[in-house]
Amino acid sequence: MSSGDKYEKIVDLAARRGFFWPSYEIYGGLAGFYDLGPLGSLLKENIKKLWLDYFVFKHQDMVVLIETP
Repeated sequence: MSSGDKYEKIVDLAARRGFFWPSYEIYGGLAGFYDLGPLGSLLKENIKKLWLDYFVFKHQDMVVLIETP
């Protein structure tokens, strides 16, 4: 199985399970752009939380810049 086949299978599975899908899908899609689904958003938040826990909260000498409106 080539790496292209593996990639296509993973993308297809993730799209079917609701992690993400192609952006503007109802208009024919836009190559290379994806929208996060409910599970994709949860995964993103979990990754951000793990990153903050490891790099910020365990090392108290670091500063985090927060975007403000």
